[in-house]
Amino acid sequence: MNALRRAAALLLALLFLTVSLGVVGNASATGDSDAAAEKGVSVDRRLNQRECNLTGRVWVPGKGCARHRCVAGSIMFKEGHDAELCRLAGRNGAEYARPINSRRCADLNRIWIDEINSCASNPNRARRTVEHSARCKGAASTYVNHSEEEGRYDECLTPRRVAKLRQVAKRKKISLNQAALDRSRFNCSYRGGWVMKDGVCVERPGPPPTADLGGFYVVGDSVSWRADDELARREPGWELDLRPGRRLDELPGRLDWYRADHGDPDQLIIQLGTNRRQGFNEADFRAVMASLPDSTPVLFVLPFRKFNGDNKGPVAATKKYASWMKRLAADRPRTCLADWPTYAENHLSNLVDGEHPDAGHEDWYARYVVKAWGRCATQLGL
Repeated sequence: MNALRRAAALLLALLFLTVSLGVVGNASATGDSDAAAEKGVSVDRRLNQRECNLTGRVWVPGKGCARHRCVAGSIMFKEGHDAELCRLAGRNGAEYARPINSRRCADLNRIWIDEINSCASNPNRARRTVEHSARCKGAASTYVNHSEEEGRYDECLTPRRVAKLRQVAKRKKISLNQAALDRSRFNCSYRGGWVMKDGVCVERPGPPPTADLGGFYVVGDSVSWRADDELARREPGWELDLRPGRRLDELPGRLDWYRADHGDPDQLIIQLGTNRRQGFNEADFRAVMASLPDSTPVLFVLPFRKFNGDNKGPVAATKKYASWMKRLAADRPRTCLADWPTYAENHLSNLVDGEHPDAGHEDWYARYVVKAWGRCATQLGL
């Protein structure tokens, strides 16, 4: 019996040692794997830790903001070069930032993340208000959800403003959010055809005032959106209406939005065509342009996408839209073309993905557009 006990004890000791070594070995392997992963992670060193947190991406101590890793409970929303962004997972989850330009972001008292050209947004759409939000700036510390659509953007309010609106909400028997939206002069100014009356945003009766008619209007997609700040600094009198993902078939709606407050523009730059849309043809495009007076000077910035081996469809669509613009320019008076495809092809190192200007060349692109308009104005004798 003693011999059996000694044999059993020896067997247990060997088993324990084997398991212990296995655990240590696995822990070491896991640690090495994690370390290797940290070494290989792609980071964006332009963002500080606070800005990184606002994008929903993981901060890697001593390195920077991970480009393709989101914080727990979040997933990648956009893998765009130099503009990576996460979204909160789940039915009520949304992206951590929105493509609202820096001027509007400031009007809404929200934090502007310059490196990704976006305005910090509350990703939890079920949480209607957030006090002491990191997405607010200055004394405006309470973040109030709306719908993050044009004219209904989320906003940050001061505690004093919130207290007043709570009284209004109670008296009107509406939510704080609705009370705030109805009385937001900044949001009201972004709604075509709406004005403030007695402190409340309402649809304007009748046409816009004569003094507000006309103006210089620029409508574009993500290519020009990346250079929004730079264009605004160079041409503060231009109305910039730029947004990622915008398609050519959205042009009618954008013109309607502008006309609601200004009538037809006096000058127009169109930078669209890098995003394709089925069911919108050349006749539709010509009908949109025919809604403008022939006397309106128009500059088309021809669209461009570099073929990369797996984007044959989008490249073909972009070339098709460019051909529409060329044919229209040949028929329509006071119409110019900016040959962005040739210029971009000759400066591919300035593009982050064969389409968009990289973070260091946004002003380079802005200069190109401003110079292209200058050449157009000279050509048309403006």
